[in-house]
Amino acid sequence: MKNLIITLVLLGFAGMAAAQSKSVEAFRDKYQDDRDAKVVTMNGSMFELLSSIAENMDESEDSEAISRIAKGIKSMQVLAIPVFRSGLQPEEIDKLHSDLKKEKYEELMQVRDKDQKIYFMAQGDENELRNMVVLVREDEEFIMFNIDGTLNMKDLAYIVDNHKNLDIDVD
Repeated sequence: MKNLIITLVLLGFAGMAAAQSKSVEAFRDKYQDDRDAKVVTMNGSMFELLSSIAENMDESEDSEAISRIAKGIKSMQVLAIPVFRSGLQPEEIDKLHSDLKKEKYEELMQVRDKDQKIYFMAQGDENELRNMVVLVREDEEFIMFNIDGTLNMKDLAYIVDNHKNLDIDVD
């Protein structure tokens, strides 16, 4: 299940831009300083570096698609919180999910495995995705991925279709 999450998040990496969700921002502000929280933040410079590396690896269609995807990402934040130890209640997760829908986030996919739920939500249209949020609700931990940037759907489709055969040389 975690491999599925990682794969889908990496695909979603490619996405999202501009205005950040007020609900996500308020939730992050409330919990990011909790002593038990794990916080990872990557800014646009990191993705610009990844784009440059992909561009310089070779001149394949694979590296070009990866470069375009990395260029579109402005930032990514990951917040992992132990559920009850931090004071986070399951109702707050449900409210965050509901608030995102009110902010015109579309639920792209929902995965349920026993008590674990994963929600993939984003704004966008048939040509691009923006502002992707992934909510992972487990028994003892809640993880929120927030990816700001823009992802062209053609690049995403290319990566999905070719993820097993990506022709990238790193030597």
